[in-house]
Parts: sequence; structure tokens; C-alpha cells
Amino acid sequence: MRICMLTSAPFPPKEGIGFYVWNLSRYLQRAGHSVQVITRGTLNATFREEYAGIPIWKASFAPLYPFHVHLHSIFVDRLLRRLAPEIELLHAHTPLVRLPTVKFPTLVTAHTSMRADIRAIKFTSAFELMMKLQAPVSYALEGELLFKSNHVVAVSSSVAGELRPNNEGLGMVKVLGNGVDTEVFQPAEVGSQPVKPCILAAGRLAPGKGWKDLIDAARLVVREQPSSRFYIAGSGPLEKSLRRYIQAQRLASNVFLLGHVSDRVQLAELYRGAAVFVHPALHEGLPTVLLEAMACGRPVVATAVSGALDVIEHGRNGFLVPPSDPIQMAESIMTCLSDPEMSREVGVCARKTIEARYSWQVVSGSYIDEYEQLLQDYRN
Repeated sequence: MRICMLTSAPFPPKEGIGFYVWNLSRYLQRAGHSVQVITRGTLNATFREEYAGIPIWKASFAPLYPFHVHLHSIFVDRLLRRLAPEIELLHAHTPLVRLPTVKFPTLVTAHTSMRADIRAIKFTSAFELMMKLQAPVSYALEGELLFKSNHVVAVSSSVAGELRPNNEGLGMVKVLGNGVDTEVFQPAEVGSQPVKPCILAAGRLAPGKGWKDLIDAARLVVREQPSSRFYIAGSGPLEKSLRRYIQAQRLASNVFLLGHVSDRVQLAELYRGAAVFVHPALHEGLPTVLLEAMACGRPVVATAVSGALDVIEHGRNGFLVPPSDPIQMAESIMTCLSDPEMSREVGVCARKTIEARYSWQVVSGSYIDEYEQLLQDYRN
């Protein structure tokens, strides 16, 4: 099959959706399919480059909010008319893309629900306020995308459920999940290195991710265990405000922002070196970092929202805590720190869960089946 991916995520990938598109593309190529990706470029003319053997088209993009997606779609349409002989189907990824006017059978992967995302934001910064003001345009774009596509799938049961009430006429939404490169993200060899007494979190420093809740939980853990160290891998628009918050909570010697970690091997080492991985999001589809940590055999503490509910069985392969509840988050972290044997057993179960349901071998196979059904339906 000749597949074209359409996404708003940057390339080389820097966050979950970008890595989703990249990893799915790699595994499809390994299975003998042709894949190319269209994403946002700059104010310059549309250009082509390659990333890890995958052709990446960067269509001209002007950040003129809130109409940036509509403007970008003009250049995407032009590009797709050029590429039409090379494309058999279009696979678009939410959020904030628009289906082209060029006719292709189309599959949409919903990574999140815009309405649920906006509801989870507390609007305490100018960036968050801008998202709220842009919300009506974002909702309309999402609705148009879902209505016009031939097939819709979602990364988690919660995302599938959130889409239906606000999109009248939306048909069945299959759940195909998210995936992990289990060759890169795997547990440390037994006895190869001791697990350091540190707590790791990773993700974009953006609204809705629950970072202040994690810092509040860190304050409670440090009060009981002063030697505890928290490391947050990631970058984003809230980085400066989070640094100020860490200083205000007098946690500069205990909580560290590592910035974006682009090297996947280095990130896997960070997972393996952590005693606990924490994912404090207020809302998210099915976070890649959560699956990566589980693939590395780490006990995880995650908020009981969205895709985490699909993956984690509380007390067996991880721990679920209510969102916006630093006290329970801190208690679960300290439980893991105080019982290494229990944590090891939970980590082993976490790895087994990923191998059985969330490896890219499994997920890409499901997509191939979905593509074949899409093409069959389109021809009929």
C-alpha cells in the first residue's frame, strides 16, 4: 500500500504524536508498504527531507492564529495534487489538521478530544488563555475532520467515548491504541545496574499535563524523604513558570527540569534508572511516555484519566490516583519507594502488558488490517 500520513506534529519528532506517526511509519515500511509524511514547515516554500529513511514533506506554514490550520491546508492541497499518483490512502492524525480537497480514502486517528483537552486546562497563564480563545475554531476543525473521513480510530477507549457526544452522525470508532518500540525500551538486565532512588516524569511542559500537581506531590515526598530527587524530561511553553514554581516551593535541590531528551536510547536509560515513573496528566489520549516506562519494567503512578485506564490495572501493573490529587500521588510514590520487591513485581507485569498489547508490531498489524478494510469499503 502507498500511505501518506498527515500531522501537525513537528519532525524530527519531539512529543508523543510525532513519535506515534514516526514509529507507525517505520513499522509499515518494514512490512513492505510505502509511507511518506506531510507536516508543518515554515514561512518558506514547501520542501522535502528524510528522517530515518522516511520522506517528510514540510508544507508552508504561517502561525497566524486561529486560522493557521486553514492557511496551512492550502499548501497541503497543492502538495497532495502533486503527490496524488504516489498515494493510495491518506492517514490523518488529530489534533488540528484539515482534510484536503483532493479525494483519497481517508483514515483519521484521534489522539485526543479537543473538548476534553480544553476542559482539563485551568487557564492560569497567557498561553492557556489563548487556547481557550481558539477553542471554537479547534472544535469546528475536529468536527469537520471526523465528519468527512471514511474511517475513524482512536488511541484509547476514553477518547473514542469523548468524541461521540459532540459529533452527531459519527459512526463506529475503533480503538487501536498506541505503541512502543520494545527493542529500544526494555528492562535493564537483572543485576546489571542498581535502580537509583529517583522519581522520573516525562512529557511536554504544556497545559493539562498536571506538572504543578507533581511538584506539590514532590514537596510532600521530600518532607518524608529529604534525599528524594524528581526529574522531569521535556520542554514546552510552561517551562519558565514551572521553574519559578519549583523555586517558590523551595524544591530547587530536589526537582530538576532536564529539558527535551531527543536521544531515545538516553531516554530509555532514564526510565531504567528510575525507582518510579509518574504521569500526572489531567487529561490525555494514551501517553507514549507511560507505555515506554512500562516497557522498561518500571512501576508507574498515573492519574486515573483517559488512556491510562485502558492500560493499568491498579496494584498489578501500576498504580492509579485521582487527577489533581498531590496527596494520593505522593502516597503511591512513597509506597513504591518503600517496597522495592513489590515495585519489581509490578514492573515485570507492566512489561508483559506492553509486549502483549502495545508493541508496535501488534499495533501496526492492526493498522494494516484497518487500511485493507478502508480500501475495500472505498472501492465498494
